Amino acid sequence: MELQTMPLKVLEGKERPTGYISVASGKGGVGKTIITINIGRILYSNGKKVLLIDGDLGLSNIHLMLGITPPKNLYHFFTGGALLEEVVVPVEEGFDFISSGSGIRELVNMPFGRLKTLIQRLQEFAEGRYDWVIFDTPPGIHSDTIAIVSSSQIPILITTPEPTAIADAYGLIKVMNSEEGLKEFFLIVNKVSSEEEGKKVYESIRLVCQKFTTAEPRYAGSIKYHPKLIRNIIGQNPFNDELIGELTRILNRLSLVQAKPKGGFWERLLAKLKRGG
Repeated sequence: MELQTMPLKVLEGKERPTGYISVASGKGGVGKTIITINIGRILYSNGKKVLLIDGDLGLSNIHLMLGITPPKNLYHFFTGGALLEEVVVPVEEGFDFISSGSGIRELVNMPFGRLKTLIQRLQEFAEGRYDWVIFDTPPGIHSDTIAIVSSSQIPILITTPEPTAIADAYGLIKVMNSEEGLKEFFLIVNKVSSEEEGKKVYESIRLVCQKFTTAEPRYAGSIKYHPKLIRNIIGQNPFNDELIGELTRILNRLSLVQAKPKGGFWERLLAKLKRGG
């Protein structure tokens, strides 16, 4: 399936640097990780080199959905058991991911000095090697999520029509807006029964943001509930033609992408993590 990349060219140009996308959610279980993986697949299918990074340090699950057991993860990098290049796992040639491992407390409570080393090495490795780096961030108002999302060129927030998911999505927006001044981001409403339902969810979030914050969420689109995806996930095959079709249309709407922030992504991220540490 071909993706028309016109909207994403806003950030590209002939000699563009690596672009950064973050995918976040106010709560778990809204489909954030499977959407992240499929966005990566769409971009890769259109000739882009893509790196997925599981930003949930110590609680990674991208590898579980892909059905790939990484021989090494970020824990091995930090303990000196692997070079960063050895932690990068190919899904296909030019479509890679980095796992932060599961159930590793040392990564959750990482000192800033070691985190700085990781950021610097990731920058050296990713810049110029990949067209797009996509972060699957921890759910909720995690400090890492706030730092990554507010540093990204394309911040995407996933929610569903469930009242708790809507409330938690607004909570994340409010924190990002008040703490980092983030105003513009893209909202995807997952597991809807119709496009109308997705628009209603967006409108409810937009109105409360307008009343209580300076945030200006932009509606990227909605994704219908697909029962087959559950079987796909159980079978560790996160790719789905219907989902890819809907996400392709959504990506085509991102022509309203905000202007590129001043400074590099990694420098902004490091500064925010230091301030929050």
